[in-house]
Amino acid sequence: MKLQEKAPFTIVSAFAQPWTGGQPDSGSGINVQMTIQNLNKKDIQLLDFYFRGNQTKLEDISTNNNGLYIARYLKQAEKEVVLHKDSQKEAQNEPPTLQPTLPFQLKDNEGVISYIENGIIKYYKLENILEKFPNFYPSAPQHKQ
Repeated sequence: MKLQEKAPFTIVSAFAQPWTGGQPDSGSGINVQMTIQNLNKKDIQLLDFYFRGNQTKLEDISTNNNGLYIARYLKQAEKEVVLHKDSQKEAQNEPPTLQPTLPFQLKDNEGVISYIENGIIKYYKLENILEKFPNFYPSAPQHKQ
């Protein structure tokens, strides 16, 4: 897949921010947020974002047409594996899900936006994505007695 030298839009800023939920099983992940301007939505449709070996949809979270987009990556919880001398009990383990191989070699601070322009899917690489300090969401309020 060929990367475009120049994008038909302007990326004003982009940052990645890990997060962790405060409740058991609430999960964790990383969000990549970017401000994209000069995007002609009639001619260009943003699709996916590739980052750190993963791919997800690029969501428009703009308010007042400010060009804010986000790619949300949820870290999958580790599944418990049963190890037992009885092979029938081990056979109940769920097989691991294989990650698809991405068509791009990217550093940890790089990502790729896929978009459609004139009916053709194109790819543009972002470099130097800043990583912000993680968000640790608080746990549920404690009941006071």
